[in-house]
Amino acid sequence: MRVSPVTILAVFIIGFFTGYLVYSSTAPPPLTITKTTTAATTIRQTFTTTILSTQTTTITSSYKVDGKPVDLVATVYRIVDGDTFDAFPSGRVRLADINTPERNEPGYNEAKEALRRLVEGKKVFLDVDNVNVMDSYQRLVAVVYVKHNSTHVLNVNLWLVTNGYAMFRDFNNEFNPYTWSLYLPFS
Repeated sequence: MRVSPVTILAVFIIGFFTGYLVYSSTAPPPLTITKTTTAATTIRQTFTTTILSTQTTTITSSYKVDGKPVDLVATVYRIVDGDTFDAFPSGRVRLADINTPERNEPGYNEAKEALRRLVEGKKVFLDVDNVNVMDSYQRLVAVVYVKHNSTHVLNVNLWLVTNGYAMFRDFNNEFNPYTWSLYLPFS
């Protein structure tokens, strides 16, 4: 018995829609996955994701800069340029509200080397921008702090400006660079 291609297509379409209607009327509620991970020893990140619904991310830290909890703790492993670096687990980070010379501009190598001396291989504490979180290049935008001593951290963004490696560039975000302090209490 020979079946025409039109008949096969019609059976396929009917079967597809029948299966879809049956599944959608008996489908279980969206799957919820909760995963808790611990990075370093003192930061706890809890990620709660509801598949096909919403996503909530809660980051808590026992570290505080100037009395406010740190958003993220990361270890810097590569300097990209004078105002950008790669760190784990944060990924690429762009220092908020400053600008350093670009490649082939005077001061580029000096700014990159200054950032390298400050943060490469070190643990940094990030105050992530609450307005945009990331810039158009998908870099995390943050004010970056590094330990100065046991009680204070150094504002890396402000240090680069103060020492002539960068200039303020007040982008549309939560930060006001004109109110920053170079050293802040750390606990």
